[in-house]
Amino acid sequence: MTREDFYKEAHPDSGGPLAGYRVLEVTQAVAGPVVGTVFCDLGADVLRCELPGLGDMTRWMDPFLDAGRDPNAACWHMSVNRGKRAVTLDIRRPEGQAIFRDLARDADVLVENFTPGSMDQLGLGYAAVREVNPAIVYVSISGFGQWGPLSSMRGVDTVAQAVSGMMSMNGVEGGDPLISTANLVDHLTGWQGAIGAMAALLHRHKTGEGQYIDVALADTAIYASDQRIMAAHNADRRWPRMGNSIDMGAPMNCYRCRDGGYVYLFAILDSLWPRVCKVIGRDELANDERCNGMRSRAQNRHFVDQVTADWVAQHDRDHVVRLLQAEGVSVGPVLDHDEVAQYPQFLEHESVVEIDHPRYGKLRTYGVVPKFSKTPAWVRGPAPDMGQHNDAVYRGELGMDEAHIADLKSKKII
Repeated sequence: MTREDFYKEAHPDSGGPLAGYRVLEVTQAVAGPVVGTVFCDLGADVLRCELPGLGDMTRWMDPFLDAGRDPNAACWHMSVNRGKRAVTLDIRRPEGQAIFRDLARDADVLVENFTPGSMDQLGLGYAAVREVNPAIVYVSISGFGQWGPLSSMRGVDTVAQAVSGMMSMNGVEGGDPLISTANLVDHLTGWQGAIGAMAALLHRHKTGEGQYIDVALADTAIYASDQRIMAAHNADRRWPRMGNSIDMGAPMNCYRCRDGGYVYLFAILDSLWPRVCKVIGRDELANDERCNGMRSRAQNRHFVDQVTADWVAQHDRDHVVRLLQAEGVSVGPVLDHDEVAQYPQFLEHESVVEIDHPRYGKLRTYGVVPKFSKTPAWVRGPAPDMGQHNDAVYRGELGMDEAHIADLKSKKII
């Protein structure tokens, strides 16, 4: 299939599968904004509220596209807020709270990710917002959820990794636990929040009812643990740290190549091992008693790994990948992110896309994961500057006159 084949029935005027929905977002950092990013990528109008002069914390964190550390050019902010609109609003003050409730009247979804209870203290919790918008889908993202012994603890990705069991497995054999980088749990939690909100919108479509959604980082990390809760509690199974290998079979590891690059190879299945043997010129190992069957290879994984590593070390990375892929073996180069941004597969499949920024030109970023044949989704533009849409929202949508807006600015409410 080609890209053209896939999109041949695309509606030419489609704004994406969620076009027409409105999301109001008052969030910081990553997990909360990712909920809005998913909605925005799929066509919804997403409006962010940020504190005047401060904005989101990610606006102030390295690296920046601008040597002057312009808060509108922070890569982190630009990545998780692309395509959204933004206004400045101090929701800590009564006038700001009143404006926020006005914005919430027309929203389909509201997303917040403050410590549980914070929005209630501001008069902006679910109960208050549903008074002005009974059909609202209200999403709260936090570390441990809205109730329970740890509910008041600040939510942090790496702490969620620790308490969920994820970190206990991650690390080299005999070494300390390690985190998974790239804000993995933050992003997974954002996706869970978006899935929950979309499910609630389907329920509202059938019944007219809005509802409150509680999504926790720790719950998300546990949800991603696969079989491990079941096996640990019910089958007395434990998982030691094993680096890049597993105890279920071999070869499955990261191997260093002659040119200093690395490949990751998965060939623990009985159907794949003979193919590896063919490529590395060791056909006799296909039926060797140390390697014949997954269990044997698991029991002798250090031998199997060493044989594989010795061969890989004699060849350059891309050559290893070509030979093994030609035989149908699951293998890939270990790419850094600059290589990812230029990798042909990812450009062709729109995993990496270009967007136009009015000051910084063409920028590459990650694309939209689900592809829709009839209602295509795409990255709709760069992240907004702080307060970029104040005039359009306050004057154009809420009907404030110039004097009112000037008064709010002078009080630093917007």
